[in-house]
Amino acid sequence: MPPKEYNFKVKGVLIDENDKTEDDFSIFIKAMDDNHAVMLVREHLRNHAPKGNSIIKGIEKK
Repeated sequence: MPPKEYNFKVKGVLIDENDKTEDDFSIFIKAMDDNHAVMLVREHLRNHAPKGNSIIKGIEKK
């Protein structure tokens, strides 16, 4: 039986490496728990967002 997955809404800020601008983001993701959700979001941002830092400001289970 596969592990139970839940839906999470992860909110935070992206800080662009070049000009230090900040952009808010909000992503819905399916994960096993909140730590897994943050890990998946960081991986997604590493692959698809501009170079820079990300700060997770909130996570809620939906």
